[in-house]
Amino acid sequence: MSRSHCCFRQPSLWLTAALVLLLGAGVAQAQGYSGEREGHWEFTLAPLYQMSNSIDFEGGSKVNTDTEFGFGLGFGYNLSDQFNLGFGFDWYSVGYDATVVKEGGGITGISGAYDSWLTWANLTMNLSEGPFVPYITAGIGYSFIDTNVPNGRPVEGCYWDPWWGYICGSYYPTKTTSDFAYNAGVGLRYQFSPGFFTKLGYQMTWLDLGQATGTPSFDQIRLDFGWMY
Repeated sequence: MSRSHCCFRQPSLWLTAALVLLLGAGVAQAQGYSGEREGHWEFTLAPLYQMSNSIDFEGGSKVNTDTEFGFGLGFGYNLSDQFNLGFGFDWYSVGYDATVVKEGGGITGISGAYDSWLTWANLTMNLSEGPFVPYITAGIGYSFIDTNVPNGRPVEGCYWDPWWGYICGSYYPTKTTSDFAYNAGVGLRYQFSPGFFTKLGYQMTWLDLGQATGTPSFDQIRLDFGWMY
């Protein structure tokens, strides 16, 4: 499975992001917008880019994850022009190659993809006033990962579908894990107008995976498109 180990392997995405931010800064300055935020709610949608990683587990197993694109959404409230309290949700489907140590000895290699959901709550501090603002952010969250690896016999079930009627089928239960998470990041925010803004940021998220050696971290670049009201 091929991997890209650096975000700059996707130049068109980051060039577009830079042009959007620079255009927004010019529009905001031309309109004379002051960047006032206090007392306003925000809603954001974000394409996400998570970089590859290598995770070691107890017993000698190891997982190498691919770089992947994901999707995020969030909302928040501006306590002041400087501080924002936000909540959100991120999703990825992440390809991986793993080296697994067998119970009776020896190793085997497997490949696949896992689904990752992360809910988070962050406090963001804007470091200046006006439409162009650098910021720092930190927060906590909770992750849910479905490895898509079967861990039991197939389960039979039937249900009523509103479109197709009575349907029966089977599915395999899969190994899942839920873990505490925390994050920190930096970025830049441009306020195009009183109602629209965008943010480009780098963020690192740590997952408290129970069977991992240490605390795995994931590097992320996110481009938020937001509405303030």
